[in-house]
Amino acid sequence: MKKTFLVNLLFLLFVSTIYAQNIDVSGKLIDIATGEPIVEATVKVAGTKVYTLTDFEGNFNLSTTKDVVLEVSHLQYKTIQVPVSNATRIEMTENSISLDEIIIKSDPLQDISHSVVVMDDIKKGSQSRNVTDLFNDIAGFNIQKRSASSTEPSLRAFKYEQMNIKYDGGIKIVNACPNRMDPITAHVIPEEVRKIEVVKGPFTVRFGQSFGGIVNMVTKKPTPEDYGWHGSLQSGYESNGGNFVGRGELMYATEKFDFIIDGERRDFGDYTDGEGVETSSGFETNSYSIKAGFNPKSNQRVQLDWRQKFANDIMHVGLAMDSPKDDSYMIALDYKIKNMTDKVSSLSVKSYYSFVDHLMTNGYASSEYVRPNYPATDARTPVWAKTIGGKFEIGIKPTKDWMIYTGLDADIIKRDGDKTVFINNNPNTGVPFEKPIVKNFSVWQDATIADYGVFAEVSYKLNKQYTATAGLRTDFVSGNMNDPDPEFEALYGGNIEDAFDITVGGNVALKYRDKGFQAQLAYGRGTRTPSMIERYIYRFYIGSDSREYIGNPYLKPEINNQIELSVNKKWSKIGIGVSTFYSLMENYITAFENAAFVGVGGGCGGGPALAPKQFWNVDANQYGFDAFFNYNIIEHLSFKSDIAYTKAYNETFDEPLAQVAPMSGHLGLKYETEEYWIDLRSELVATQSDFSTAFNEYETPGHTSFDLRLGYKPMEGLSIGGAVLNIFDKAYYNHLNFSFANADEFNGRKIYEVGRNFSLYIKYDF
Repeated sequence: MKKTFLVNLLFLLFVSTIYAQNIDVSGKLIDIATGEPIVEATVKVAGTKVYTLTDFEGNFNLSTTKDVVLEVSHLQYKTIQVPVSNATRIEMTENSISLDEIIIKSDPLQDISHSVVVMDDIKKGSQSRNVTDLFNDIAGFNIQKRSASSTEPSLRAFKYEQMNIKYDGGIKIVNACPNRMDPITAHVIPEEVRKIEVVKGPFTVRFGQSFGGIVNMVTKKPTPEDYGWHGSLQSGYESNGGNFVGRGELMYATEKFDFIIDGERRDFGDYTDGEGVETSSGFETNSYSIKAGFNPKSNQRVQLDWRQKFANDIMHVGLAMDSPKDDSYMIALDYKIKNMTDKVSSLSVKSYYSFVDHLMTNGYASSEYVRPNYPATDARTPVWAKTIGGKFEIGIKPTKDWMIYTGLDADIIKRDGDKTVFINNNPNTGVPFEKPIVKNFSVWQDATIADYGVFAEVSYKLNKQYTATAGLRTDFVSGNMNDPDPEFEALYGGNIEDAFDITVGGNVALKYRDKGFQAQLAYGRGTRTPSMIERYIYRFYIGSDSREYIGNPYLKPEINNQIELSVNKKWSKIGIGVSTFYSLMENYITAFENAAFVGVGGGCGGGPALAPKQFWNVDANQYGFDAFFNYNIIEHLSFKSDIAYTKAYNETFDEPLAQVAPMSGHLGLKYETEEYWIDLRSELVATQSDFSTAFNEYETPGHTSFDLRLGYKPMEGLSIGGAVLNIFDKAYYNHLNFSFANADEFNGRKIYEVGRNFSLYIKYDF
């Protein structure tokens, strides 16, 4: 009995001694320059796996022992180590001058309609066809697929030019192909992208015309932790399609100078969907990029960015032609100076030039894939697009409670190209003509659209909890054709006047933040002038149906009056949030059949004379919500979930808007340590019963799919990853996907997603 009592007493003394050594550490992180709190920084006990995140006030709390050292890190700040005895107030310094981001660091003057998605190695462990694949599990986004490589993200009901998509804070690469075979997401190496920033609506005026939101894909840049020589080699393989990716990166950085050289090769084949149907989806790309920076002083940075992409053998199963060639290059030069004076916080100048050289034809085919209408009809369309743009912005901070941004920007787009069709056989009898009939169409009609904008945006911190923001923007946009097609001019009564629009947009918002809780009520008036396709395209098949499309040079600019209420709350282990929105859209641009524009033989190949579609303005509205729930269950184990829904209506046609994705959500469970990870993700998509009969849409069934990713780091710098994508070999397609053959009504088969796919990659960092 005495022995038992002594053992229990010693055990209690031991346990009490252990717990007596533990202390609760509380502190606050602030920006050393502004005094503002730093949100979602990682505070870790050095040498252990014990960590926590700061809340919306920059506060943190964790339990540890005495005399330890805390390692504090954040994407935008220099990592520091602080003795636990000095953790009450921790000051952090920004790690570099930001030229690439569009979102200001987390502080009371930031709009919470902004979100940042960090691209981790787990997500990039499978082989992306292009950057669009990185949007697959971001709440509110859906993917439109015209072919395996011609994919684009859509946000809520917004797509194409309704979304303002940029790279590194201002670079644009516009598609040369009217069918968007070469969207902006196809011109940058996916593994370069380190984060994606999103503004969910027209809630800022600083980054160009914004009708339905802004997306900024930020590529990698050096930080002080990268000083010296670094690099990586990566290779990956996927079983479904025999896909191969090889990539290399070399980086050198000092306090004054840095550069990154990145190169990759992608060789993708045809994949099999969940029903065993082979989808022609092969392509090859070779790309490289060079980013060099120079810091004349600690508060100044000059950066040069150069990239090229060479693509060939591209199969587009949902379009009428394929691409033997799709090449592009881009150059950008940026300069920024911070803290010029007590009142002038920043001055930045951005400039860029991009060029896309694209060829499409129905006569190009691999040995396994031949277009059925060739060689009876031989169509060839070489096109090009060039874009030049820039931005000047100055940041003024009269007091610590005011922040003002004002400046000028410009984007000038020029495109041209011709479509030549050789009709070799009589379409009615199939008998070859003695001499082919040749038809020529001016695709872009040597068109130019120039947008010059002026803007001002101000934020004011009313008190500790409330911040108000307001912005105003005016754009002066001109459009013209230098080589109009006579038939196009005839449709509009002869001579077509040059277009000139003046648009006015703006935003106001009120934000509240206190003890981990945030709320915001925002209103934005977004504007967008018609795109070159909508104004000037002439008899080209660009939709998901088999109709020619004809531009309308007299379209009015779109206007989006959007109101949004967002709230979120974060505890030590749980985060939850929801945003609800409503948009009243004036002069929304869509297309409808116009029998008055029927051409002889349908305009190409002597086929049936179908009524083409003409772009036109309508009135529309949309509403919806997105929400998330995240839970750090135990150390290393986390659960994430989200859901998004949008309902959009065409008031003029009295039917749902076309190309609107159904309700969708994601569930994710991840166990991650410094040595290995296990990541299970699922996508749940509801049936889309709201569809546009004017666009020959029909109901799309819902689906659920699962992906499993595994990884292991056997040694310093070496990562080995694997994945099973679409684990249960589910046969499904998204509502926005095109068909195998552009078809009216229910002809054709939608492009299904990839069936079960095994992926393996290896990466070595040095």
